[in-house]
Amino acid sequence: MSSSGNKAQRTCLGCRVVCDQDQVVRYVLSPQGEVLVDYRRKLPGRGAYTCLERSCIETAVRRNQFDRAFKGRAGSRPDEGELTAALADQILERIVALLGMARKSAKAVSGSNLVLSALGGHGRIAFVLLAEDVSAGIADKVIGKADRMEIPCFRLLTKDFMGQVMGKGERSVIALASGPLAKAIMVELVRYKQIVGES
Repeated sequence: MSSSGNKAQRTCLGCRVVCDQDQVVRYVLSPQGEVLVDYRRKLPGRGAYTCLERSCIETAVRRNQFDRAFKGRAGSRPDEGELTAALADQILERIVALLGMARKSAKAVSGSNLVLSALGGHGRIAFVLLAEDVSAGIADKVIGKADRMEIPCFRLLTKDFMGQVMGKGERSVIALASGPLAKAIMVELVRYKQIVGES
């Protein structure tokens, strides 16, 4: 995972591998000594880091590495489940924000008919996002067509939440047009999957 020249690098508390700063998760201490996830790296204070892997978080907690990194100022040993859940929540917030940007910039289409049409059109679709509660019939149609075109599919959010993100009523499927925004969302989706173990 170790990489390039001019990028800031950080050592993972779990596996001890040196990684580019944008490939690790930052943690800070609250004034009360609680270890907090700082996924967007915006909170003040000394930082500690792990890879974006559950196993690295678990190892860092088990080996008491957070307390060492914060020089004994961590109030109590953090709960690995709480850290993992907080990280998943922050990644999900980032995905939702990026999906909102995609909607506003007309880089996303939603609704099964529009997505099926987009999958058969000339525009390049980067990936498809299906709601967790999408009907089996719609899921089969969309996934079948996406598979034939070698377009990846992910499951995330509910139909209601997906509709809110798209500024519409319930939506069971969203297709993202290829481009930098789709790439950024894809990175976050893969990270989310690594943390929560979902597709």
